Amino acid sequence: MDNYLERITIALESTAKSLSILAEDTKANIDLKIEVLENLEGMEKTISELQENPFSLNKGN
Repeated sequence: MDNYLERITIALESTAKSLSILAEDTKANIDLKIEVLENLEGMEKTISELQENPFSLNKGN
């Protein structure tokens, strides 16, 4: 019986560790997605500015 409980304990600890790793990976993935979206928004703004004023030719006018 003790061996059985020890195996269950080890399995539960392993499961807890795996879930913890998955949670960390999920948070990192969310953070990366947010960063990518922010970068895309910046690129979109830059592209719009270039379309409106290519090569900054209209800057002092």
